[in-house]
Amino acid sequence: MKIVHMADSHLGFSAYGRVDRWGRNLREEKIYQGFAKAVETIIDLSPDAVVHAGDVFHHVRPRIRPLYVLQQNLEKLVDAGIPVVIISGNHDAPKSYASLSPFSLFEGMEGVQIAHRYRHECFEVGDHHFHCIPFCLGPEDYMEEFRKMQEFRAEMSGGRDVLVMHGLVEALWDRRLRTVGEHELKESFLKGDLSYVALGHYHGQAQVAKNGWYSGSVEYFRFSEAGDEKGILLVDLESGRVEQIPIQDRYMLDLDPIDCGGLASREVEEEIAAVCGRRGIKEKIVRLRLTALSREAYRSLSRRMVGELRAEALHIEILPEFSDEPSHQETEPMAAEDLPQEFRKFIQEEAADGSIPAAIREEVLGYGTNLMAQISERRRTERFDAPQ
Repeated sequence: MKIVHMADSHLGFSAYGRVDRWGRNLREEKIYQGFAKAVETIIDLSPDAVVHAGDVFHHVRPRIRPLYVLQQNLEKLVDAGIPVVIISGNHDAPKSYASLSPFSLFEGMEGVQIAHRYRHECFEVGDHHFHCIPFCLGPEDYMEEFRKMQEFRAEMSGGRDVLVMHGLVEALWDRRLRTVGEHELKESFLKGDLSYVALGHYHGQAQVAKNGWYSGSVEYFRFSEAGDEKGILLVDLESGRVEQIPIQDRYMLDLDPIDCGGLASREVEEEIAAVCGRRGIKEKIVRLRLTALSREAYRSLSRRMVGELRAEALHIEILPEFSDEPSHQETEPMAAEDLPQEFRKFIQEEAADGSIPAAIREEVLGYGTNLMAQISERRRTERFDAPQ
């Protein structure tokens, strides 16, 4: 039996504020196009099943467009005779039992099995059992659901089994994304006689056990991913062979920094043009650092030149590091779109220990989350502010 393993589609993710002629966010549309391309590739590969290991959506309350895109592509897979197994991840799972999962809309869809109720569910596809442990509300819940899976397998006298989970294994915890609901998975989940362990959450393709892989995301979301190969995995459950299938060209570029020490503004502009010309930035997401830059050269950079680069690229960040300031070790900044969720997590934690009265908690959450959403939008649409 052969399966395709994919994860972390984040349908509905948007950024940068650039829109097409119909007013649709260009970043968001690129992600829909990549998802459709992945589905077309899967149909060409003709596997016996597709496993999506969580974070289909970027938001727990997706708008109509991402819901429609998912339905449209699921129908293509089903029409091609390819069964689909999906679990919810930390982005698309409600953070309380009282909220409705977006996957409720797809329940009963022929050929599609979805685990999204915070508990172990088993789906039989072909001659294999697919044990799904979706996003759980607490880190300790994963061990309990894993125990239930083991009991189920013991009753069935073992068998050909695939485990599907979403979270970050202990060995990769130093690479955590610091997003709401990010849970650590114990290494014990990867041990045993399972045919395969399909993991989601980590955006890079990585083998973490003899039979355990992260498929990574199909798209680029952070500059720390700029060097990654983005795609899906074709897994032969009989032989254990895993083939990495590329989907995306590398459209995110973290360019080598330009040493601007002693350069005038015109020389800096020439260096920027040369670097961008060599790498090709058309419709790409680009970050470029200018090191040892004088403030005078920075103030004199041509606004027209920067505008032309912005028109060519999908998004470009030009980051000055001034010669009179100490350089700092690079850290990956929190993505602007994560601000509202991080604020909500902070308030919920504060409320849990009594720091915020329960009577006003929802009011604080509502006001603060809305404010963070506004700040997030401002951060996504900032422009390079250098005078002519």
